[in-house]
Amino acid sequence: MRTIDSIYSDYCKRHEDAKCQEQLQGKTTSWDLGSLLIKPVQRVLKYPLLLREILTLTSPTHLDHDDLASALKEIEEVAENINEIKRRKDIVEKIVGDKKKTDINRLKQATGFAVEPTHDILFEALHTKFEEQQENIRQLARDVQGWVRHIKIMFDNLHQLACNFDTFYSSWGGVRVKSMSNIQEFSKMASHLSVSLSRELDNDVRGFVYSRIDEFLKVFENPAQVIHKRSLKMIDYDRVRDMKSKGDIPDKALQESADAYVSINAQLVEELPKFFELTAKYFDILVGGLAHVQTKFYKLMQREWTKLVEQHLGEKAASGYTEIITKYMQQYERLQVIADQIDILHPDRYVTRAESSSSFDQRSLRSLHSLNSMASSKVYTSQPSFISQENPPHDFECVVLYDYQPYEKDKLNVKRGDILVVHQDDDHLDPDWWYGTVKDSNSSGWVPINYCQRL
Repeated sequence: MRTIDSIYSDYCKRHEDAKCQEQLQGKTTSWDLGSLLIKPVQRVLKYPLLLREILTLTSPTHLDHDDLASALKEIEEVAENINEIKRRKDIVEKIVGDKKKTDINRLKQATGFAVEPTHDILFEALHTKFEEQQENIRQLARDVQGWVRHIKIMFDNLHQLACNFDTFYSSWGGVRVKSMSNIQEFSKMASHLSVSLSRELDNDVRGFVYSRIDEFLKVFENPAQVIHKRSLKMIDYDRVRDMKSKGDIPDKALQESADAYVSINAQLVEELPKFFELTAKYFDILVGGLAHVQTKFYKLMQREWTKLVEQHLGEKAASGYTEIITKYMQQYERLQVIADQIDILHPDRYVTRAESSSSFDQRSLRSLHSLNSMASSKVYTSQPSFISQENPPHDFECVVLYDYQPYEKDKLNVKRGDILVVHQDDDHLDPDWWYGTVKDSNSSGWVPINYCQRL
C-alpha cells in the first residue's frame, strides 16, 4: 500500500501539468487526453468501494475475511491521502493565481465533467426520508436501552434501600418483632423485583423489541444497495451528458451505464414511496410490541406493590395512596417536633451557643488578668505575679504560618508571618486553639494551633 500511496500521490500532483494536452486538443474523436489522464485517479478512489463490497459478501469465518478488512482500511487511508493532496494543491493554486483552472470549471474538468452534476429533487427528498427513517429506528433502540437501564437502576436503589432498612433496624435496640418482620418482607419483595422482574423484562425486550428492530433495519439493506449503485451510475450519466454537450459520442459501455442510471433512478422514485408505506406499518407493529412490554412490566410491578401493601396495611390502603400519605405526614410531624428539640441537629443553634460560651470564657480570662494585675500591684510587691510580667512564664511566642480569616467574633484575624504572644492557662488547656495577642496591633483572640509554630 505504501508503494501505491507514493506513486498515485505523485501522479495526482503532476498529471494535470502534462504539456501534450493542448497539442492533442481536437485531434481525437474519442476521449480527450485529460479524460484519460484522470482515469488512474478515479480508479484508485473506486478500490475502497470494490473491497467493501467484497468484504460484505465474505463470511466472517472465511480465511480471507481479516485480510480483506485490513486491505480495505489501508486503501481507504490511501484514498483519503490522495484527496487531501488534491485539496492542498487546489488551495495553493488558488492562492498563487498562476493558473486559470482554479475556479469551479477546473473542479468539473478534474472529474471529467464540464456540465453541472445531475440533481433530482424528488429523489433527493425521498433519499433524505430514507436516511431519517433508519436514524429514527436506531434512536428508538437507544431510547429502549435507556429505559431498561433506568428500570435496573431503580431496582438497584430499591434493593439498597431494603438492605439499609434491615441493617438500621437490626442494629437498633428495642425494635418490635412485627417491625422487623415488615422490613424482611420488604427486602424479599425488593430482591424479587431486582432478580425475577429484571430477568423477565430482559427477555420481553429482546423478544418483542430488539429482534424486531434488527429485522426492521435489515429491510433497508437492499434499497440502500440500489441507491448506492445509482450514485455510481450517475457519474457515467453525467459524463455522457458532458460528452454530448461537446459533440462527442460516448462508447457503448459508457452509454449503457448511463442508461442504467436512468432506469435505476426511475425505479427508486416509483418504489420508495411504496416502501415507506410498508415501513410505516412495520414501525406501528414495532411500537405496539414496545407498548405491550411496558404495559406487562408495569402491571407486574403494581401487583407486587399491591400485595405488599395489602399484607401490612390492608385492602383499603392498597386501593389508593391517600391513607398511606396521610398517615406518613402525621408521623412525620410528630417526629419533626421531637427533632426540633435536639440542638445538635441544628448547627446554627449550636454555633450560637458555642460563640456565647467562647465570649464568656474570653471575658472571664480578661477579668482574671485584670484582677491579678491589681493584686500584684497592691499586695505581692516582693515577687512578680504571673500576669503582671511583660512575658509571664506560661506565655510564649509563636509565628503564624497561614492566613486565617474567621467569621466568629472571638476568633483572631491574622496573616502569615505575624508574631503572637500566646496566653496559656494550665488549668484550661485547649488542644486545638490558642488565645494570643498580635505584637504589632495588640489585638487578641483565638487562633487554630495548626496555623502556628512555637518559637
